[in-house]
Amino acid sequence: MGASASKAGESTFSGSPLSQRVHALLSNVEASPPKHPNAEKQAPSVDVRSTPGGEPPAASASDTPLRAPVASVPACVQLSTGRKAAALAVEEGTYEGTNAFLVVLPHETDAALVQAYVIDASCVRTDPAGKGDLLLTRTYARP
Repeated sequence: MGASASKAGESTFSGSPLSQRVHALLSNVEASPPKHPNAEKQAPSVDVRSTPGGEPPAASASDTPLRAPVASVPACVQLSTGRKAAALAVEEGTYEGTNAFLVVLPHETDAALVQAYVIDASCVRTDPAGKGDLLLTRTYARP
């Protein structure tokens, strides 16, 4: 496994230093957060006057939207991180000539940091339920 890079220079992902790609991805996510379906609630979707006590009926499981991760990550790539945390950002590109995914997850113990994983993308085609090769992992400060 190539979990470490040359100490002489910064690893690159799709031609940019990895730290710059991570910060750019996180800046894009923070600049345009996903809109929650109920974020711009203007009026109740039910007539609260027609229910006893003026209360809306209890929501069923099918009425409650699920929270989706910020970024969608193929299963084999997520498995390769060894973590179940929702990705903050993901990008497909190249790393040392290999098609790869850059996955950014929250750091496990420090909210001021993120963990970046570079994972070989070939598992998406060859073994979607399996585990891809972890090429590199780095920790960076949140921008």
